[in-house]
Amino acid sequence: MYFGAKLLILDEPTSALGVAQTASVLRQIRTLRDRGIGIIFITHNVRDAYAVGDRFTILDHGRSTGTQVREEVTIDALQDKMAGGKSLEAVSRGEGR
Repeated sequence: MYFGAKLLILDEPTSALGVAQTASVLRQIRTLRDRGIGIIFITHNVRDAYAVGDRFTILDHGRSTGTQVREEVTIDALQDKMAGGKSLEAVSRGEGR
């Protein structure tokens, strides 16, 4: 690990952790962010992302669905986008079978 980095890329850093360990990682991310370190936090856990994120970019099969800033998106809206949003609505209406 290089400790002089200006950008930190984390890929699913909390996926195999318990609640206490996840909280510790998220606290460390906030500390680094507050020190001016840029962080790319890749996760499938919307609650973890929302706890530390300033901006959110959701990828759908490798393509960006857009970027939103925290002040403009609720955790529920973010969850819907991450879960497929319109695709899930169509399935619940019986479309796309």
